[in-house]
Amino acid sequence: MEHFKNKISQTLSQVLGFAIASIDLGTPPDRTMGDFAFPCFKLAKAAGKAPPVIAAEIAEKLKPLFAGDPALAVKSVGPYVNFSFTAEAITGDLLISALQQGKDYAKHEARSFKWIFEFSSPNVAKPFQIYHLRTTIVGSALSKIAKHRGYDVTTINHLGDWGTQYGKLAVALKRYANELPAELTLKNLVDVYVRIHKDMETDPTIEIEGRANFLKLEQGDPELRALWKKSVDISVSEFKKTYARYQVNFDYTWGESHYEPFLKPLLADLKARRITVEDQGAQIVRVTNRAGHEIPPCIMEKRDGATIYATRDVAAAVYRYEKFHFNRMSYIVGMEQKLHFEQVFGVLRAMGLTWEPTCEHIATGLYRFKDAKMSTRKGNFVTLEEVNELCHTKALALMTERNATEGEQKLSASEIQTIADQVTVGAIVFADLSTDPSKDMEFDVDRVISFEGETGPYLQYAHTRCQSILRKGGFDFATLQVLPKSLFLAQITTNEEHSLIRTLARMGETLDRTLDQRKPSQLTTYLIDLSRDFGSFYRECKVVNPENPEQTKARLALVAATQNVLSIGLDLLGIPKPEKM
Repeated sequence: MEHFKNKISQTLSQVLGFAIASIDLGTPPDRTMGDFAFPCFKLAKAAGKAPPVIAAEIAEKLKPLFAGDPALAVKSVGPYVNFSFTAEAITGDLLISALQQGKDYAKHEARSFKWIFEFSSPNVAKPFQIYHLRTTIVGSALSKIAKHRGYDVTTINHLGDWGTQYGKLAVALKRYANELPAELTLKNLVDVYVRIHKDMETDPTIEIEGRANFLKLEQGDPELRALWKKSVDISVSEFKKTYARYQVNFDYTWGESHYEPFLKPLLADLKARRITVEDQGAQIVRVTNRAGHEIPPCIMEKRDGATIYATRDVAAAVYRYEKFHFNRMSYIVGMEQKLHFEQVFGVLRAMGLTWEPTCEHIATGLYRFKDAKMSTRKGNFVTLEEVNELCHTKALALMTERNATEGEQKLSASEIQTIADQVTVGAIVFADLSTDPSKDMEFDVDRVISFEGETGPYLQYAHTRCQSILRKGGFDFATLQVLPKSLFLAQITTNEEHSLIRTLARMGETLDRTLDQRKPSQLTTYLIDLSRDFGSFYRECKVVNPENPEQTKARLALVAATQNVLSIGLDLLGIPKPEKM
């Protein structure tokens, strides 16, 4: 459908006298109204006319230009100009491209556009918490989709491995050394971190000692560096297990400490150019947000000479631009860091860096469990592992129940365990990504772990059903790839088939809209629509019909195309694909 969309946008540009991008075309809410829609609200406002009047005028100008194309119809519907293509125009080309391109379907040619994604960024010496999952899987999905659509993508995990908290952790590791095992685990680090904060309530000297330790750490104290490195290594080892389970990969894992060598030169430059000013012994930059409104100043150096994470973020942004010369850098980080990024971007502007506008903060909301905001300070937090276990228990029970009521083909206990884990990950990922990333998510395990409705397991089941039909049909993917266009045009005739094909054709534009809005929920909604259309097709159209082998081939090809698009979508989201369910 993308070549149709490009044709429309080019013709619209010709009629209007200015460029119309394909992303400017939407999809009508009612499919019977057309395949694409061009809204006329902005044009109407500029012309001082009602939107329906402008839409009608544009439609009349377009009709002669498309008169020689019987496959395309143009009409105005209210404030929109709608475009419809005949089923025949879409069917053959769509099935051939969806089958022959395989995993490259809806893939865009390489673009000269460097896009940096920073996401996940868990804190060292703390367990992977559930609210870190939001930034992790939103960033992972957006970066994978961007890569599929031809962008030059680089992903960075900005570990929280530097700061005063590691000075306090050093206090804890020394204070409780006799009670700790020789081989420390992440749980040991978490326990002493929580314990030292509890002791701080009655012992104010811990705070002072922790700050002093961090200053020594920055200055290169060997003993503190060794303790810090051990904590980092233990934490990263655990994080890698989580990333593997959730299909998350990074090009670079650079903690805040990575930018330590650049901090002193950065501060010296800011002072020399009088960008920083002294305030109560600290070095600050007075900043505004992008709207020009004054916001709280950004502290770049504390009165004791130590840096804060804003200092490291400014240094990181400069380092990355010098290394990659990016066109866009997206920070997928919690909403609570909104002011922080306004301050960091403000410092970059104060430095006169012309590329600052290419930096953006994609804010994510929190998971909420009974309205309690999670905190690691006093041990009152919810870890990802706890949520995994909760969902896995529910998934295992459902799989066991389904297995007991299925037909002859029973799953083994080990198969049920494997599938339950895949369902768990798929359910959590889908529940998160189907929510607007900027909104808080109310987590309900009974709603999330369900094979019905808009859920991850529902998508996984649709994909598995496609695989099962293809196995029973006896045709492999390679055989279906070489079927001629004439077969599809002759055998694909029902409304259910054509509706499914039109949905398959929307994959590319859906990925572009997902990136344009920075919302993976656009892709999750599309995959739900695709699965529902496939369900309607499967109910109404007999796929394997021994009395009509040609129709069987065509319908199996349609199943294979659906399976391929679902597979691509699930991979981009990071949702596992069970072989059986």
